[in-house]
This record gives sequence, structure tokens and C-alpha cells, in this order.
Amino acid sequence: MLEDNKELYSQIFSNPLNVFNSTAFAQLNSSKCDLLSYLLFKDSKYRLGLTCGVRNAILMSPFSAPFGGFSFLKQDVQIAAIEKAVDALEEFAKQKRLVGIRIVLPPLIYNETFLAKQINVFYRKGYRNSNLDLDFYIPLQNKQPYEELLWHNAKKNLRISQQQGFEVVLCNKDANAKAVIYEVIKENRVSKGKPMNMSFEEIIAIEKIIPTDFFLLRQGTQPIAGGIVFSAAKAIRYVPFWGDLPGYTAQKPMNYLSHYIVQYYRQAGEKYLHIGISTENSDPNYGLCEFKESIGCTITPKFSFEKFFDK
Repeated sequence: MLEDNKELYSQIFSNPLNVFNSTAFAQLNSSKCDLLSYLLFKDSKYRLGLTCGVRNAILMSPFSAPFGGFSFLKQDVQIAAIEKAVDALEEFAKQKRLVGIRIVLPPLIYNETFLAKQINVFYRKGYRNSNLDLDFYIPLQNKQPYEELLWHNAKKNLRISQQQGFEVVLCNKDANAKAVIYEVIKENRVSKGKPMNMSFEEIIAIEKIIPTDFFLLRQGTQPIAGGIVFSAAKAIRYVPFWGDLPGYTAQKPMNYLSHYIVQYYRQAGEKYLHIGISTENSDPNYGLCEFKESIGCTITPKFSFEKFFDK
């Protein structure tokens, strides 16, 4: 059975698998799709939920986020229940006269067992693995000192950065500093030919529904680098944006900033710092992959699936 009911979905899935699956986040981005649906799957009980949107006659989860996919009510959801949910989802899409379905799953740190079940079901149901991205994260509950996770060059760069007079400030209550952080990151991305895919106003709107931290690295009064971090799931912090100003690379501000952020969330008791992908359509950005590995990241796969219906 499948239902499309926002109010019921919000009540049942008040704590979805990740924040991007929440009704609040979907509603905030509802203008970015042609049709927004909140789907509930049940047999004798509600088992699974899916927030999804339609664009170009394709049902997408997510339609405007880094990842989506199903959420469960209980950890022990059976594979058979996922199979029935996928069948019901396809029937729903066909009834809406859509041409296909596209699902981008979170990396495995968001629940390896549940995600492995989804991957298996999508594969057996004839979905094509359209992308296999490399996603990076830093484990925060490792008792090993963080510095021991660093590559030799990253240790050297961290020592260089610690001689530059840098300091990092948490700016959650400073609206002007938040804007400065955004502009620093934007300038970094533009200099690399990668414009920001989110406006400052959109980030501030997200901050109202997702706990968000703003970190500013400065040298005296000069802003040098910044980071924006979302609370993406229980014990997982996600870094959608960080970067330094062009011209300061030799002082290694990103090594200093990443070290500070890792230690900050370690002390806060978080489990993972999710840094995000370093691939585009599965193709790696070699320099970015190397940097993330050098600062102690572990790599995990991030799967995208799609299926198009015969006319």
C-alpha cells in the first residue's frame, strides 16, 4: 500500500534517515520540482517513507539535495518490505505517466545495513547504477590521535599552518560573519570554475530548519577561510561548503581549518564528519581526492540508481 500524505508523513517520519529526507527540507525546496510527494509504504504497519519530487517527468529522490532514498521506521525492516515498496513506487510513477525514477542514496555511513539492502533491491529490480561516486568522511570516535591519521605531507602542512597566526571562530550568532564566510567560500569556488550552487539566502533559510555551524578562519582581522557544516543525521555532521581565499594556499589554511573542525566535533561526541564527494559523474577530482585522504578521510561509495519505463 502507498499513500501520499504530507501531514501523516511528517508525523510518522519525524526523524527520517537524514535531514534531506525531512518534510521541512522538501517544503523549503518545493519550488525546484514540478510535483512534490511524501510517500508512505505499509503492509500491516507503516514500514518505509520517501520524499520525492518530479522534474522533466522523472521521479527523483532527492530533487534538490546531495542524497535521498527511503527512510525506515525500524532498523530491522526486511528486504521483502523494500522490494514491495520499490514495486509500489514504480506503479505510482507509471500512474503519474512519468518516464522513470532516479534515486541517489546516501553514503554508507548513514546506515550501512539499510543502504546495502536498498542497493541489492534496486540492482535486482533492474535499476541501472548511473553513478558511483567517491564520498569522504572522517571517523571521530577513533581513539587514535587525529594527527596519526594524517599523511606525511598533511602533517607537514599542518605544522606550516600553525605558524601563521591563524585562529578559528564559531560565528553562529554573527550575521555579518556568516556573510563573510559565504563570500570567502564563493570566491574559492569561482576561482576554480565551480560557482556556488546555493545562494547565501538559501543557506540562511536552511539554517532555520537544520542546525548549522559557521566557522571563520582569520589572520588578525583578515578573513582567510571558512566552513559551513550541517547536522545531517544523528551523530553525523556534513560539510557542504568550505574553502580558502585564492592566494593563501602556501600558508595551508585548509589544513588548519580541517584540523580545528575535526577536533571541535570530536569533543562534541559526534561520530562522523562527512566531507562529501570528490567526483563529478563518477570521475574523480584527483587533487581534491588526495587532499581529503591526506587529512585523514576514509572513502566510501555513494550509489545512484535510475530506471526508465518502456513506452
